[in-house]
Order: sequence, then structure tokens, then C-alpha cells
Amino acid sequence: MLRIVDGRNGEPVELEPGRRVPLRVLAHIGAAGATTALRVLLLADVLARTAETYGGQVLVASVGPADPALDAAAAALGIRPAAARGDSAREAEEALAGPARAHVAPAGTETGGPRLDVGPVHPDEVTAGPAVRLALLRLDRRAPAELTPRVLDAADTGLRQWRGAVARWAESPSKPMCAEYVEHLQAALTADLDTASYLTTLDRLAAETALPDGSRFETFAQADRVLALELTSEVGGMRS
Repeated sequence: MLRIVDGRNGEPVELEPGRRVPLRVLAHIGAAGATTALRVLLLADVLARTAETYGGQVLVASVGPADPALDAAAAALGIRPAAARGDSAREAEEALAGPARAHVAPAGTETGGPRLDVGPVHPDEVTAGPAVRLALLRLDRRAPAELTPRVLDAADTGLRQWRGAVARWAESPSKPMCAEYVEHLQAALTADLDTASYLTTLDRLAAETALPDGSRFETFAQADRVLALELTSEVGGMRS
């Protein structure tokens, strides 16, 4: 079961991950600046990917005017296209053929259901890419994000290091994932979509040299189903 904290009242809410019927999610981008809207779409994407790891299905619809530039930036961040779009929440729900169970939106947005709050992002324009995705996921989703050149350089360096490490680990015999780390990773996402804790757990795992490299590889490869950072792109010496 996925649990989120409803931004409207601070109360915990349980979300069925869409095993029986799709979990419908609205991503409210209409009133947000460009990079804040990108962050909204990113969190909706992570929610969908998390549900899929539990055998669920999520249908995401964006709420706001069509914006080809935002769509292109979202694609550069590895965000999958929304299943539908509407100028209003009602139009988006009609396009999804059912009511939304969760909303991803800037704090304070009026929604008709549980809301995952997303903090503002500055500056309002950035060159979208995997480093931006990683930099945003390293923060509490409610916290303001400052995507300074230093922050993005650090994210880019960290991403390169992880990809290189995963490629090295892939050369070792495969081993089962470490149950302790898997438990912490699952807990981070199912408890309010805590991507910051998720990544901190992976930082610890990367530094855990006592574990077999094959185990670390399998765990990172599994984690990337949610992160979508192409962590295995250098395996075999080839970039995807």
C-alpha cells in the first residue's frame, strides 16, 4: 500500500497502487512556473513508477494548457508522456474516464482529493536532463529547490560516478539484492514518496564495500525502475 501525506490537511492517506483498477492521478501544472511544473510532472512520474513495482497501473493526466516546450523538457528528464490532458481537473478526469485518487500540485492548489505538495523551483528555466532529475529527487518534494550551476554540476558528477560504479559491479557474478537495503528503499517510497531518503539509502549502499558487487548491481538496477536515471547505461562499455 502506498501512503502519502495529504497537503490539504496533513493527514496520511492510503492509495491502492492500481492493481484492480488504475490509480488515476492529476498533475496540476497550469499555475506553476516552467521548472516547478516540470517538478510536478516528475513526482507524478515517480508515483506511477513506484506503483508499477507493486504490479499496479497509474494513469496520469496533466491539468493546464498544452505546452510543447514543457513536454520536450519533461521528455529530457525521462518523464513519460501523460495519458491525457485537460484545461481543468474535470476535463482531465473525463479524459481518464474516472475520478482522480491523488493530485500532484504546488502547495496551496485547490484539489478535489488528496494532494502531494510540490515546492517551487528556481530559476524558472533550466536545461533539462538527467542531472536535473537527480537534483530534484534529492530534495524533499515540498522543499524549495534552487537549481544553481553548483547543484547541477554536483548532480551530474554523482550520476556519472554511479553509472561507472554500476558498470563495474555488473562485471561480477550476480547476487541477490540485500534485503535490508531493499526494505529501506521500499519504505522510503511507500511512506510519502520520500525520494530524498531513497537516494540517501543508495548512497550508503554504494559505499558498502562489504557487500558483493553483484548484490549492489542488482539493487541499483532495481532501484532505477523508479529513478529512471539510466544507471545501467554504461554496462558493457556502451552508453544507451
